[in-house]
Amino acid sequence: MISFLLMLSIVSYTMAVVFTGQRFAASPRWGQRRIQVSSAVAVFTHVLSIALVLNETGFRHFNMAATLLIIAALLSIFNLSRGLRAEANLLRPVIFTFAIFSLLLVAVTPLRAGHAITVQPGVTLHIGLSLLAFSILALAALYSLQLLYLNRLLKQRKAKALSDNLPPLMTVENYFFRLLTVGTGVLTLAIVSGFLFVENMFAPGQLHKTSLSLVAWLTFNGILVVHYWRGLRGKPAVIITLIASLLLILAYYGSRFVRDVLLA
Repeated sequence: MISFLLMLSIVSYTMAVVFTGQRFAASPRWGQRRIQVSSAVAVFTHVLSIALVLNETGFRHFNMAATLLIIAALLSIFNLSRGLRAEANLLRPVIFTFAIFSLLLVAVTPLRAGHAITVQPGVTLHIGLSLLAFSILALAALYSLQLLYLNRLLKQRKAKALSDNLPPLMTVENYFFRLLTVGTGVLTLAIVSGFLFVENMFAPGQLHKTSLSLVAWLTFNGILVVHYWRGLRGKPAVIITLIASLLLILAYYGSRFVRDVLLA
């Protein structure tokens, strides 16, 4: 059943990517229903796959493949919730391609790969907040890249030719800072819950993750403070956001890769 759902989700995501690409190449109104239906089926079967995978492993094996699967689902849900807005359509092929990769990775990874964790309410809360924060901040990073792309088009005066499919620059920038604010808030809760419920956050096995997470958290907060206080925006905010996002990736998936792949 899991294999069938994974395959159905992959096929649906692929169809949604193709339909979205055709919409950019043809009329802006072409294939809206096809995009909506294929996207909805893809996300629905993706979420069902997660439920079955976690149930099969007794909710104890949050290995790298499983966490990528969850993050990809959250990103897809966030994207789908934006409907057919231009900025969502522009990112949809990227997010859905990442979702396809995560589904393929789960398909070839043993369900019980990686170290088992102790299922406790506090630890579960920390993991859930961490995955949610990572997903929101990853989406913010994607919107920051979209800002760079739109700025480049405007400077090269190519935006007019694609104006029907391009979102307003200010709309993207405002949503980027909203995501950054919410994501940083959730990351704060995740870090606090870690210190409350995870045993010894500065132990040798946790030191790398904790240190980089704190540096990333400080960097995200620094961006927001300067933005709301001094009006920081544009390319400097984007570059610093991408650096902080890279630190967060290294914090979480650097340790995960070593533990689940190299040491497994």
